[in-house]
Parts: sequence; C-alpha cells; structure tokens
Amino acid sequence: MTNILVSSKRKGLGKTTLIEKIIKNLKGDIVVIKSSIHNKYNEFELIEEKNIIEEDNTDTNIFNRAGAKKVYYLKSNKKSLKEGVKNSLNKIDDYDYLLVEGNSIIEFMDFNLVFYLDKRGGDKKDSAEMCKNRADVIINKEKEEKIKFNLEKISCFKAHVIGHSLAIPLKKVGKMLNEEEVGVIDCQLGLF
Repeated sequence: MTNILVSSKRKGLGKTTLIEKIIKNLKGDIVVIKSSIHNKYNEFELIEEKNIIEEDNTDTNIFNRAGAKKVYYLKSNKKSLKEGVKNSLNKIDDYDYLLVEGNSIIEFMDFNLVFYLDKRGGDKKDSAEMCKNRADVIINKEKEEKIKFNLEKISCFKAHVIGHSLAIPLKKVGKMLNEEEVGVIDCQLGLF
C-alpha cells in the first residue's frame, strides 16, 4: 500500500486536477481523502456518505468520477486531527494507493511520496512550508509545470511511482534524475 500526499502553497494551484490525473494514470485500487482542516470544525469527521461524496461541483465527486475505488471527505480542526488520524484513517485498508489532498495531515501520517505544487506570490501557510520541505517532487506552476526533485537520493520504487503517477516514461524519469544529479538507490534490476 502506497500513501501519496498532494499539497500546495495555496488554493487554486491544481491539487484536484493533479489527483484526478494520478487516479487515471495509476493501476490498482485507489482510495482518496479530500481534507479540510479549519478551526470552524468542532471535531474530526471522516465522511463517506454517497450523497455528500457525489455532490455536484465538488472535488470528491471529481475523484469519484475519475475512478477512485473509495472517496472520503475529512473535516477536522487542527486539535482533533492527530487523534482522528490515529483512530479513523488506520481503519482504511484494501487499497493499492491512498491519495490525500491537503497540507496539515503531513504531521500525523506517513507518506511514501509527497507532491508539492508551488507558485510565487500569495499567502503561504506554515503547513504548506512543512509540505514543501518534505516534498519529493515540487511542481512549479509558473514554468510550464516544471518538475523538480527535492531530494539527493530516490528509491527505484519511488521513481517508478512518480513516473506512473505523472504518465512520464521511466526512461525519461531516469534522464530527469540524472540531469538533477539525484542518485537512485535500492534499484531493481535493469530499470535505471
């Protein structure tokens, strides 16, 4: 089971579009969590009711229509998030990929891969800065979605997941890693 976080500096940079693309590109059972973390919520709530998930003009409906096996909408205040993740999200199983949209959740979940969408200007949350620092891939939304690897070494497995997620042929992923002088570790025979 592979956990992938899609985060960004601020709203409107394309997290939903990227997750929709990833759902369509990856093969296997995909579960998606759309998170909304605000002080206006009283507690942690993981919503899976079909009428809410499939509501018109919502991110959750986009994920559902893209082919996700299961879609959840997570609402929580920051204070309840840690306990909610521990008690609720650990019950989600039977998936190949778990895609999570959001920032604050990075403090309480382990992710195999973190995508961060970046662009100059606008407000930046502390949680967004944390995601950027932990990101494996930073996609610059100003430079024709230029992809930058935010690490010195990458596992072969992670390189494969990036390639499959973004529909980039593995040979091109290898070339991109070489250009950025990112070393490949734990390589699987003959792939890079």
